[in-house]
Amino acid sequence: MMKRTITGATLLIFSAGAFSSCDTMQKYKKTIIATGVGCAIGLGAGAIYDEAQRKKDSKDRRNDVFAIFKKKKSQNQGKIVGLGVGCLAGLGVGLYLDLMYDDMSNQFGGRGIQLEKVKDENGETEELLVKMDGDINFAVNQATLAGTAKSNVANLKEALAGYPETGVRIWGHTDKSGQRAYNEALSLNRARTVQGELALPSNRVIETKGYAWDKPLDGTGASPTNRRVEVRIVPAN
Repeated sequence: MMKRTITGATLLIFSAGAFSSCDTMQKYKKTIIATGVGCAIGLGAGAIYDEAQRKKDSKDRRNDVFAIFKKKKSQNQGKIVGLGVGCLAGLGVGLYLDLMYDDMSNQFGGRGIQLEKVKDENGETEELLVKMDGDINFAVNQATLAGTAKSNVANLKEALAGYPETGVRIWGHTDKSGQRAYNEALSLNRARTVQGELALPSNRVIETKGYAWDKPLDGTGASPTNRRVEVRIVPAN
């Protein structure tokens, strides 16, 4: 990816001309600047000027960015393509993931996968939690995928293949039975099993961790649903 610092009246030209018409360029140019050069290339901008963006408040910027992505989706049969690290740098994690949520929810839904936004203390989206019927659950004392859990991971693997700009955190869990040390190892092994099945490049696996029974779904930690692995989608490194 090649980019040049631009100031004043400098014009930055890109070869990807999906927004090649003058009217479209003029309509979106200020907002595209704010998303960063890499994001602009991903959107296929015909030309970008670095002028007057500071006059736009954050709400206008957010709304305009969504408008651009919706237009891009309609040109690509409903799916965003070409997002890059420049987009993350320009938008910030929260807006970047909000855009990905909107796009990925449509694509993942056909595979029986739902996404849940996980917010930080400021109310910004920091992760997308993967939810599926049956989830990724395990038998007692087991770290081997079987049945619904195995098919769910296979579906997730196929869905993630279409979004190479995303990474994952993989968290293993146990119910509250047995010895602490044993459950720490078991929860990590469960997470590693899912990591192996997803077969993602190393730069897309942000974290693989075992929590034992520290993050139960119920109050006591005794429910079988606690024997699980959670996958959380974040921007890739």
